[in-house]
Amino acid sequence: MTVQSTPNLFKTELPDDQPLIIMSRTFDAPLDLVWTVWTSPEHVVHWWGPREDNRVVELDVRKGGKWRIVSSMGDGQDVTFLGTYLDVQPKSLIRNTFVVEGMFPEDDRFYEEHNFEARDGRTFYRSVSKLESFEQRQGVIDSGMEGGANASMAKFDAILERLKSGG
Repeated sequence: MTVQSTPNLFKTELPDDQPLIIMSRTFDAPLDLVWTVWTSPEHVVHWWGPREDNRVVELDVRKGGKWRIVSSMGDGQDVTFLGTYLDVQPKSLIRNTFVVEGMFPEDDRFYEEHNFEARDGRTFYRSVSKLESFEQRQGVIDSGMEGGANASMAKFDAILERLKSGG
């Protein structure tokens, strides 16, 4: 198993026997606040992706709901991320599909599971991305996913800090 980590952001695991991407970290904020920032369009628009030029077209965080976020890459290109919520258990679990429009055919979407757990006033987060093959996993990694995820979490942390201080 390959394990990579970036201080204060994600620990990333790539199991040798399954095409999974497992990412985990602890947020220095209570679960209620983390859940709000994770699931509210007014916050997601500011932390999603490596840049801040996003549009939350849809974010219906409930079973069967859809999500769609369009990010400008700064070079005149937009990237559209979308999926469907398969299961939502508030403040605990989100299962969804994930597609990057144009990167993979809709049939090549993958599945994500996001777990949130309160721990001593902080929030432990763990995601598991389930891909169809090792080649698909490598394609996702090669796309810059980890760098984008870490950039997103740096912005996420800044929002948490602002909200914790009453801003």
